[in-house]
Amino acid sequence: MTQRANLKVFRASRVLSGAAAAVLTTALISACGAPGSATSSSSSSSNPLVPVKPTSPIALTILDGGGDLTGGGQAAIAQFVKDNPDLVSSVTYQTAAATDVTGKIKAQQMGNSVSTSLVLGGPDVLGAGEAQHVLLQQLPEQITSLPVLSTIQDEGRANFQSMSNGYGLLVNYDPNGPFVDYNPSVVSASQVPTTPAAILAWAKAHPGKFSYAEPANSGSGRAFIEALPYMLGDSDPSDPVNGWTKTWAYLQQLGQYVSSYPTSSTILAQQFGAGQLDLIPTIIAHDVSNRKSGTWPANTGIALFSDQNWISDGHYAMIPAGVNAQTLYVDLKLESYMVSAPAQQMRLTTGVLTTANKNVTAQNSGSAVTAFIAQWGRPDFFPSALAGGNVRTPLTPANMQQAFSLWQRNVGAKVGS
Repeated sequence: MTQRANLKVFRASRVLSGAAAAVLTTALISACGAPGSATSSSSSSSNPLVPVKPTSPIALTILDGGGDLTGGGQAAIAQFVKDNPDLVSSVTYQTAAATDVTGKIKAQQMGNSVSTSLVLGGPDVLGAGEAQHVLLQQLPEQITSLPVLSTIQDEGRANFQSMSNGYGLLVNYDPNGPFVDYNPSVVSASQVPTTPAAILAWAKAHPGKFSYAEPANSGSGRAFIEALPYMLGDSDPSDPVNGWTKTWAYLQQLGQYVSSYPTSSTILAQQFGAGQLDLIPTIIAHDVSNRKSGTWPANTGIALFSDQNWISDGHYAMIPAGVNAQTLYVDLKLESYMVSAPAQQMRLTTGVLTTANKNVTAQNSGSAVTAFIAQWGRPDFFPSALAGGNVRTPLTPANMQQAFSLWQRNVGAKVGS
């Protein structure tokens, strides 16, 4: 397996000795504004908000824009609350489409009353939040309150962390897909299309039976369009504006045989499970969780692409600009727990096979994880599959937003035409 290292490892992981971190933090911290004001806590390098331990437990509101709560995040948060009654009195959980998260936070900030304590989501959520200046920059400003990243992140995880520009802490990570799932009662194993050209030909021969979910709201849809530039030999897979000429042309041609693009991975899963679709690109988490839940048959067919490219996936924990110093303190403690070994192990029974902490693996996480993977984790397929192919760092958050916009304008808006 090869690993792209096209991004510099985030500088925070290099400034990790206690003495150096202390000097850096002392130099950065000079004052803090009034709690609840977006301008007071939208940290700058010269005036970051200083976390302050609350004198009594506080209530948290956590907004999930990427399905992280069901992926083990809520279990970890619940354990943290149980272990820290002096810090947290209660937690309110909220969910939103990735595309709606920034607007929700922005509205709170405009009203000068930020009620959301922590945001969970992928690079799409972070990219939009960073562009709209609604997130607090955690690193390097809060470096001494978070784990030493080099002790829990290898090159692949560090590359993903670096994409956040310090506005999020990586709490979930895996080279997740795409690959192909198919209905074995309709598509025989010997006839599964495993190249873009073969998928196009299959879709043409079976109109309306292939689809993928809107990339802006789907990890599997996003992975599919990001893998295509590598498989099609585009000039620059990292640049959807100037480097995806072949990909956009291919997606437009493929769209002639697509009846609709489901607005989420959940709807795509339901359509595939109900037999409305017979062939879809998917990711590990969806393959495992949908078979476990019974949404898909346990014997759902699976195949790698001939030129397999694994687009790494992950979620961040992000702090809205505008939280007060006490909330910031608790957020940083919670984030630190979320990347610890006990918290990361909880994720390995939800559909992922790797974690954000390089030290936590399916092999060292106990009997419950071993049993889960033996039943649902395709132990005869995924270990060998993940040992091959190329692991690719996804688009940067800014480029991802451009890809979503171009897809909607040039592909999604022209469905079936």
